[in-house]
Amino acid sequence: MVKSFHLLLTPFAAAFTLLVHFNSLTEAAQPKSVKSSPDVVVHDGTYPGWPWVTTGADGTMYCVFREGTEHGFSSTGKAMFTKSTDRGRTWTPATVIVDEPEIDDRNVAIVELPGGDLFVTYNTYGYRPGAKGLVSQVMTIRSKDGGATWEAPKVGPVPNSQSKSAAVVLSDGSLVWPFYIAPKNGAICAISKDGGETWDSVKVPESPDFTGDEWDLVEVAPLHLVAIMRNANRSKPAALCVSQSRDGGKTWDLPQTTNLTTRIFAPGQIFQQGPKQTLTVLYPDLRMISISAVKTHDPKLLNWDQDQLLKCYFYNQDQSAIPDGSYTVSAPTGNPNERLIVDYEIRKDSKRITGYFVTFPENW
Repeated sequence: MVKSFHLLLTPFAAAFTLLVHFNSLTEAAQPKSVKSSPDVVVHDGTYPGWPWVTTGADGTMYCVFREGTEHGFSSTGKAMFTKSTDRGRTWTPATVIVDEPEIDDRNVAIVELPGGDLFVTYNTYGYRPGAKGLVSQVMTIRSKDGGATWEAPKVGPVPNSQSKSAAVVLSDGSLVWPFYIAPKNGAICAISKDGGETWDSVKVPESPDFTGDEWDLVEVAPLHLVAIMRNANRSKPAALCVSQSRDGGKTWDLPQTTNLTTRIFAPGQIFQQGPKQTLTVLYPDLRMISISAVKTHDPKLLNWDQDQLLKCYFYNQDQSAIPDGSYTVSAPTGNPNERLIVDYEIRKDSKRITGYFVTFPENW
């Protein structure tokens, strides 16, 4: 997100990685045909990125993202909003949520609160008076009328911070918001008991092997949270880590490395899928090349069933990489076992927020 962008592997290394990866899959795990073009274009823009999608109580789907001019700092960066009332098949023209002059309003995510408010989290990024270099700050903003108008933004609880995932409404009514301190200074769990008006924040534990970064969480039982986390410790492989909290986010286990690798550092989304509420991670198993979903039978949640990956899509039919993308997020459409995966795809001749409809197996 607001980090140095890493070079792709050489063609030879990328080809070798692909060969090893696909040879490890069982024939049963590989669908007969995998999509290689989006089902819907949510937004066609200049340099849109880092979307989030959610489904409201009445079935309306909401998508937010940042529109700017490049991957890094963009002084014209602004938070954008669009919605769909037909299960993600068509989307309204994108409108501006917030656009602070000369500031990059980015890393936007959205959740619908129990009372119907739309609650958006994001972070500003830019040059501030008296500060050395670029400064980031997590923010919140809400709409009480389905996104037609937005209240004034509110500053989040921790300075020099960046966001990624939406806040999560827990079974006790509290809000838990996962974000992180930038650069490379740890994951923060912010908890609100008053619908996002005020926050208490705790830092996720760290170790010589783990530095908190972009992360997502899901409540699997009352106050039992499971998180999937990007590790900012660049001395370690690009593997996702897992941590759990059993008290609504007040304390967390030390994050542990999973077998989920992303080729180039990238985050994942964690959710419960289908009638069985199967714990699932959606992630770029080969960032810029392919997106997959995976489940696990490991009670420690460290080893995920990579021999049963659900290949969601390739960016290109020839399985080549695109220049930028792979911040995927999904939401249920209302159709049984179906989710809409929203992504950003930066190509030479198009820069878009895209959507892919993926049907999970009934026995998932």
